Amino acid sequence: MSNTNTSCPVCRTRPSQISGKGGHYVVKCLRCGDFQITDVVISCAKALSVEEIPKVSGWISENQSSIIDEKRLRECLSLRMPSAGEKAEKVLVSLARSQKTPGQNFMDGIHVSPGTYRLCGIGWVSDHNELKFLMEDYLQNEMEFLSWSRFGFKISPKGWAYIDSLRRGNPQSQTGFIAMWFDPSMNELRRFLASAIQNAGFEPLRIDQKQHNNKIDDEIVAAIRRSKFLVADLTNHRGGVYFEAGFAMGLSLPVIWTCRHDYLKETHFDTRQYNFIVWTEDRLPDLEKALQNRIEATIGRGPLPAANP
Repeated sequence: MSNTNTSCPVCRTRPSQISGKGGHYVVKCLRCGDFQITDVVISCAKALSVEEIPKVSGWISENQSSIIDEKRLRECLSLRMPSAGEKAEKVLVSLARSQKTPGQNFMDGIHVSPGTYRLCGIGWVSDHNELKFLMEDYLQNEMEFLSWSRFGFKISPKGWAYIDSLRRGNPQSQTGFIAMWFDPSMNELRRFLASAIQNAGFEPLRIDQKQHNNKIDDEIVAAIRRSKFLVADLTNHRGGVYFEAGFAMGLSLPVIWTCRHDYLKETHFDTRQYNFIVWTEDRLPDLEKALQNRIEATIGRGPLPAANP
């Protein structure tokens, strides 16, 4: 099967490209970007509602080259839809990444175009009307992060200051968020990860240890936003850990990657460009020291006393 002028099976944007055979296809979409999909999911995706499409398209936009099978589709549909402010932030960060230097103008209006389709995907946005609201009413008029002239939009000094604050992480935060597999077999690892964060001068946080009354996914998002950095352990390749790390990266928070040695080869393709701290169960003290050193080299020494002075 090969078609260079068809609709995306997820978001229905046209024209998209689909190629492949044997029940496994590669899709290139103006909105979602590049991903792979099974023929079973292509059939299921036809029933996606207008409320569900932004979830799946948004996740794909943040996880390029992923394979969308039945399990991944269910996981995407279970995600919490970002708030208007969170969507606007995703759009703003994407616009900043596209600028070679501050002060550049872009987009002479919010027309239907390849660029605006891509922003809809990245921002988990339903359609161009919602994108127009986020850029004009929210980012330009309310937040003053964008400005407009006859030459088009550009990111304002206030907008760049906000983006810079995201890149530094939460400047007031003393928290290192731990994203890992929620399983009793990982308790010993958690202890060493937490100790490394404490010895680097920060307060470790794993969400299942925190008391809260909110939905777990809402609390995770809020906790990551309040953090200085995130430690992501990809052992057993839990989808939640990939989501939490991706969300932190979308906020420009530093992410430090760890993985048990026998799972390293199976990490998702998009993470293999990063420098992992690889560990074994019989040498967890080595992981503890390596992680402390990586935190201090990446983020700097935290203000809190070490756990093991």
